[in-house]
Amino acid sequence: MNVDTLLIKLVVGLGITLAATVVLRRFLPRFSRRTSCDFDDFVLRALSDAVLPFGIVVTLLIVKTNLGLPNDVARAYDVVLRIVGSIVLIRFINRIGIRFLQSVARRSDSDLEQLFKNIQPLVRALIWIVGALVLFQSLGVQLAAIWALLSAGGIGVGLALKEPAQELFAYLMILLDKPFTVGQFINVGSTFATVEKIGVRSTHLRSLRGEAVVMNNSALTHTTLLNFADMENRRMIYSLGVTYSTSVEQMKAIPAWVEQIIEVIPNTSFDRCHFTEFGDSSLNLELVYYIDTRDYTTAMDAQQAVNLGIMECFAKEGIEFAFPSRTLYLESDSLAGKLS
Repeated sequence: MNVDTLLIKLVVGLGITLAATVVLRRFLPRFSRRTSCDFDDFVLRALSDAVLPFGIVVTLLIVKTNLGLPNDVARAYDVVLRIVGSIVLIRFINRIGIRFLQSVARRSDSDLEQLFKNIQPLVRALIWIVGALVLFQSLGVQLAAIWALLSAGGIGVGLALKEPAQELFAYLMILLDKPFTVGQFINVGSTFATVEKIGVRSTHLRSLRGEAVVMNNSALTHTTLLNFADMENRRMIYSLGVTYSTSVEQMKAIPAWVEQIIEVIPNTSFDRCHFTEFGDSSLNLELVYYIDTRDYTTAMDAQQAVNLGIMECFAKEGIEFAFPSRTLYLESDSLAGKLS
């Protein structure tokens, strides 16, 4: 073992490593701070954190031939250093890659940012898997055996991951197609609820009564749902039934009264009101008006104001709402004969 050569290599290698670390931590940040983007600052910090351990590993690999180690020890020495160096390098790539994707996602819409936030662990895992495969290749491991093992277990893993993968793809479809977003009010089957969270596996809703409703993403993408938030205005159609004691003059005046009620209520506009038919127990009118809002609560407040306004008007004018009823007519002669 040539000690002089060993010391020279150590001094040069460690000197270059320390110099690079000082430059990255002391001098280059002065220039990166002048830019408006903070990504270059992050790259310098990540690089300065990786240079020191990676430089030490490279230096120790360079001096391996000067240590005079036995073959088995030298092989183990080389494997350990390669593993440590690979871990340092993969961590650096992971930090830079994740931060770059985060920056891109922030500049896009909020859905893309949420998507990346949810699949970030998967991205990290993929980087580590690729790095491990490259490491095994550099160590001379036959990847064919690994691929054969993965293929053998792939069938079982595929069956186990069938449902999670289905939910993940459904999640991606929801984020990309946007049938609904967080905060919107939707109707799925018999459930009317507000979207609180869109997760990788399931979507969390809050019903009108306050219950937490959790639905699989695949169930939401394979069913018909109504999104009330996308309604620029709501067309309300109602049938009003009044009793047959209502006079003709009152029937003629009802559309005008209803129009006056609707027009003074915020976010509402009158369309029409007509006497449509003679029902079994009522004189029926059809009322149509619009509520100009996407918010469900605001729409319900407007609908309630219209209903109460109509009730107050009819009570004031002496008009009664009809309900199913029957009138029984008895012949007086027949009744008298039965009583005698």
